[in-house]
Amino acid sequence: MEKQEALVQKMYYRYVLNEEEQQYPVKQLGQKMTEAAENESLLAEIRFGQGEIYYHYGDVEAAIYKWEHVTGDIKPWAFKNIGDAYYDLGWFDQAKETYTGVETEELTLQSELTLQLLSIYAEEKDRGMVYEYLNKALDINPDYPGVTELARTLYEDYADWQKAVDLSVKEGERTGESSWYAHLLNYVRNGHTTTFAPEYFEKPARLLVELDHSLFQELIGELTEAYRNTDKYLYWIGTMNSIFGSLELEQYSGWEMMAALHHDVYLDLTDGAYLEEEMETLMPELLRHWELLASGQNTVLALAAQSAWEEVFPEKESVITGAGAEQYNPELAAGEMVRLLEAVLSWTEAESLDTELIFDPLEREIGSLEGMQDLLDRSEGRSFDRSTWIARLKQDPEFASRAAASLSVGIQGLLGRLVEEQRAVEYSLEESIRFYEDMLGQFRELLRTLESERMHQQTEIVESYQTMKQMQKEQFESSVPSIIKEASDVLEDEEKSAKLLHEDLNTAMNTRLRAYVDEELFPIFRRSLQSWLKETEQKFQASQSFLDEKNANMNEAIGEEALQLQLDFELLHDWKRDLTRMINRTELPEENIMSRLEPKQMLLRNVGKLFGDMQQSKSFVQQQYRRYLENGDFEGVAEVLSYKLFFEFDLFDRAIRADVDTTYTDLITHLEEMIETYTQHLESTKKELANHKENPAHFYDPLKIFDMRQKQCERLLGKSIEAS
Repeated sequence: MEKQEALVQKMYYRYVLNEEEQQYPVKQLGQKMTEAAENESLLAEIRFGQGEIYYHYGDVEAAIYKWEHVTGDIKPWAFKNIGDAYYDLGWFDQAKETYTGVETEELTLQSELTLQLLSIYAEEKDRGMVYEYLNKALDINPDYPGVTELARTLYEDYADWQKAVDLSVKEGERTGESSWYAHLLNYVRNGHTTTFAPEYFEKPARLLVELDHSLFQELIGELTEAYRNTDKYLYWIGTMNSIFGSLELEQYSGWEMMAALHHDVYLDLTDGAYLEEEMETLMPELLRHWELLASGQNTVLALAAQSAWEEVFPEKESVITGAGAEQYNPELAAGEMVRLLEAVLSWTEAESLDTELIFDPLEREIGSLEGMQDLLDRSEGRSFDRSTWIARLKQDPEFASRAAASLSVGIQGLLGRLVEEQRAVEYSLEESIRFYEDMLGQFRELLRTLESERMHQQTEIVESYQTMKQMQKEQFESSVPSIIKEASDVLEDEEKSAKLLHEDLNTAMNTRLRAYVDEELFPIFRRSLQSWLKETEQKFQASQSFLDEKNANMNEAIGEEALQLQLDFELLHDWKRDLTRMINRTELPEENIMSRLEPKQMLLRNVGKLFGDMQQSKSFVQQQYRRYLENGDFEGVAEVLSYKLFFEFDLFDRAIRADVDTTYTDLITHLEEMIETYTQHLESTKKELANHKENPAHFYDPLKIFDMRQKQCERLLGKSIEAS
């Protein structure tokens, strides 16, 4: 055992005792203590060893005592051991104070002290201090046994993937051990690296290829999968191009996995998700590397892709690396065509194109081909098993030839229809704009009509009600004086007491007025109200007929029952109910009409009461009442009675006005909502059309890229660039 390791393991006493003496270490160290009484350096080592023995036997107090009396070069280790004793006892504060008080230049002791402090803070769950001492341990000596593994374990326990990945990359570069790249691979595979910029992995990948060719390919594959379908994917492809561009690929063999990966990336770039400007800087290098990495049929695919690139993008960077003579391979062609067809189907679904117009001809062209119906009818829940279908191509050359020929015709026609569809989309957008503008013009004109109609109906209906009601009030007020005067016949009754003439007259007047209201006035009033309700209903029906015509015409133009302008006829039933209730329960209130006499008439009343039924005084009182009734002006009484009788009917004016306003306001609100909706449709359609015209690449680039893939497939059928 090395001396440093012995100090760490607390086995230093073995350096003080020989092998035989180690059998009885306590006794032998005691004897040596006596023999070395004058040798302070030896005494320090003996005391140190005794402390170790006591520590191992569990006598911590004796161990601490011995270590406290150690002097010389070994003293820092003694105090480190005292800190260990405190740590074992759970006295963390004393342990930390002891550890931090040790001063030493020895790297091993520094590492041990740092790791012990780290352990204490880990138990105290102080992550910040754990990181502080972990960084310190790595700075002191990253090669110290267990330090980097401890760091990796802690980072993983804390789920601190940034630090875990950084550690693996740095240690892989520092040590040249592929095990660190294996850890990195696991982090990538488990999704812990997606926040890293792709270029971060360029240097590690270049270093790894020299260490472990197979692990390098796994790492590239997992990184590609991790970045696929993220906004960093294109950056990763650029990084991958840079990595392979820096390698002497011919120095290595067995690139089949990477050739297949390049094929997959090529399909990703050409599935309609990326524009020409996004992939044009990546494709040339990708195609060159693919061809260099490929072998066998994969080489044929790569060369066909290069030729197709040159044909469709002649102005772009050349990618030709070798002879690209056509090879008739219907198996490969059909396999690539079905992948292309899947990409086009997904793209058209994402673009919400008219699938019926586009795909009905395609179904006629390839629907009879075995397996294709499952691909075309995916929306109906049927699934297409591409692996099984491609396996059939390999097993049946005749089927492969037939499938390739049918798919070639079908896809060419499909791509042509998609170009036509784009032109149709722009025309459709222009037509939609004209439609929305026309409908908005009609909506706004109708809105003005409704606002005018609201005011007109409100005024006309309320005024007709008021006119009808006023006629009844005037009839009542004109009849009241005569009815009051007719009560003079009460004075002819000789049996009437002069004392009660005043009350008798008042009773007779009220009785005859109520009889007039109940038997003559209100029956006529009731019929007038019914006529008014009927006339009002006819007005509403005329308005609704106009609205129905507008609803029908506009909804026919819209293509759905979107406009629903409907007057609230229920309010007519509410009015009828309220008016019936009012006229049935309204009574002329008892009115003390005779109390309204002038002072001289009031004198008559008092005379009657004073002189009673004396014939002379009774005749005088009767005569005076008769003159009063004949000559009296009862218009004031009539107005008071009219106000009371028609009070609720007067209030009803407001209800009519409010109800008419509400029903038209509801119509106007509905129409305003339609205007707002169509305004939004118009604006969004204008923006969409502007986007189509300003950014034609959004639609045409995918079609151009699909065309390149189609030409790649044509090359696999032995068709030259010129012929295709």
